[in-house]
Amino acid sequence: MKTRSLSFLVGLTSLVLCAGSASCGGSTGDGGDHTPTPPGGPTTPDGEEPEVDDDASPCRAGERGRVLTYEKVDERATAEDTQAYFDDYITIYTQIGYVTEPVAAEIQYGIDSYRVTYCTVDAALADPLTGERRSRKMTAATGMVSIPRTSGAKPVALYLHGTSVSNYDAPSNPSLEESFDGPVSTAIFAGSGFIYVAPDYLGLGGSPLSPHRYFHAPSEASSAVDLLTATDAVLTDLQDERSSALFLFGFSQGGHAALAAHQELQDSGKERVKGTATAGGVFDVERFFLSSLANEETATLPLYVSYLLVAYDAIYNIYQDPSEAFRPEYASTVTGLFDMEHYFDDVLDALGPTAKETLEPTFHDAVLGDAQHALRKTLRQNQVDDWRPTAPIRSYHSPSDEEVSYTDAQTSVAKLNGKGGSVTLETLNNLDHVNSWLQAMPRAVTWFRGLE
Repeated sequence: MKTRSLSFLVGLTSLVLCAGSASCGGSTGDGGDHTPTPPGGPTTPDGEEPEVDDDASPCRAGERGRVLTYEKVDERATAEDTQAYFDDYITIYTQIGYVTEPVAAEIQYGIDSYRVTYCTVDAALADPLTGERRSRKMTAATGMVSIPRTSGAKPVALYLHGTSVSNYDAPSNPSLEESFDGPVSTAIFAGSGFIYVAPDYLGLGGSPLSPHRYFHAPSEASSAVDLLTATDAVLTDLQDERSSALFLFGFSQGGHAALAAHQELQDSGKERVKGTATAGGVFDVERFFLSSLANEETATLPLYVSYLLVAYDAIYNIYQDPSEAFRPEYASTVTGLFDMEHYFDDVLDALGPTAKETLEPTFHDAVLGDAQHALRKTLRQNQVDDWRPTAPIRSYHSPSDEEVSYTDAQTSVAKLNGKGGSVTLETLNNLDHVNSWLQAMPRAVTWFRGLE
């Protein structure tokens, strides 16, 4: 997740952390209690539904991880060039007040960056009439693979990015003006000698899907794991190589995605994770949603709450009409705001001043008052703090984080350790959400090196 977008870089008017305008129709509703439970007997667990072909996709069932295309989109010939790329990013965000502390990254290599288009699988989407979720369609997705200019087998850092509402605000876009997470994380991890692998997620980058499957753990995991498979093919074609050392790093929403991917890799036995680090990570989506409803100070939270509702409705059929969940002044346009073509600030400005003031009061009260509400059950279904990781995890978090509660992180860390994990909470004092992330990445590099 990120705070406000830049507003001075593109045409000196508004920078791209999101773009465009659109609306989506809706009619009045009763603020109701629509339950997305499909009729009949037991359902297939989320993320385990059969994979099927989609005539509109070049990918066929059984082809997850197949490379469709890859192309070089950026290169930094020397370590000095990578350092300059990093410095330019820090300068831009320092000038507008995002970066408040020096960031010490040990950049040692030039890098070559490739945008990879590969096959993966969508979430199983609910039938809008029956609520049934029967199958997952194959689809194409994109991500970045950045390779340090050094010889020999190199470790991999699988990077999972924070919230984006715009298809071009994705790691596979190397533009300093358009991509928030991508440039600086590429410079830090690839510049330190790791092969940087970063999925854009479904609905972002070159993915044809909309909306992005926000905080949907199975598709976050599959988009990451399938890009790892595709990366092996790209490296073979480039006559480069990776070592067996695999590390994961996730920021904010990416913390959720990182633990989802870690669990998928562990459960499937496809690869052995050496360690996972997160910064300002969300692990319990239900707790994050409820905390966001209660927080009336942080300006970005109406966007995150609305994004979750729109995405979960597409997947789980949470409501029959947006007017059941959103106040009348937002219900007719909220779905269109998350078409992946808007500026972050435009989306935020089109919503209420707080999450509570954006939601329809009856719906808001029903969610708060009923732990068995359909939305809350699907949020719990996507928690990533209820398993036993066999590799160590470090959660970097600040008590001053204004977007993701430090107390929530403490609760999730304790829960994971209670399952038998080795999870530590590394406290970063006096830093907000973005600055915690920037300070955590170089620390994670040092920790990863110690685990190799």
